[in-house]
Amino acid sequence: MTNNTLRGFSAGMILATGLIAGVYFTQAPPEKEAELNDNTVNTYLHSKNMTAITTEELQTLKASRTAAAPKASEPATEGKPAEKVVYNTTLHVSRGMSTGEVCDFLEKEKIIKDGRSFLKYLRSHKLEGEVRFGSYKVNSKMNFKKLADTLT
Repeated sequence: MTNNTLRGFSAGMILATGLIAGVYFTQAPPEKEAELNDNTVNTYLHSKNMTAITTEELQTLKASRTAAAPKASEPATEGKPAEKVVYNTTLHVSRGMSTGEVCDFLEKEKIIKDGRSFLKYLRSHKLEGEVRFGSYKVNSKMNFKKLADTLT
């Protein structure tokens, strides 16, 4: 850099700093927000057709609701335990099919709950590129290890 270039750059910096300072100091200060107190909160809640309750009242309401609601753990049919549905399918892996496509298919057929998790499992065990083409019978009872062993 030459001396003239450096002087021009410095002059520009000083001018820009002066302009920014001028704008900053000539602006009006921001307005203060209204102070929150019980009256302003109640006025706001009343305008929104809402009400405030104490923590004790909330706990009482929650307790009464859980006592009145049927328990989710009880089966809908009495005397019969809920059976888990097992999904079966045949997976056809063709040449050029990516591991992500295989995981998406397994998720779509409800063999696995999350295709991304299975893909992460394959990557972490260095099996992503080991999936071989062919037809495989799989079901939703199989865990990730069993699926990976079947597909590789």
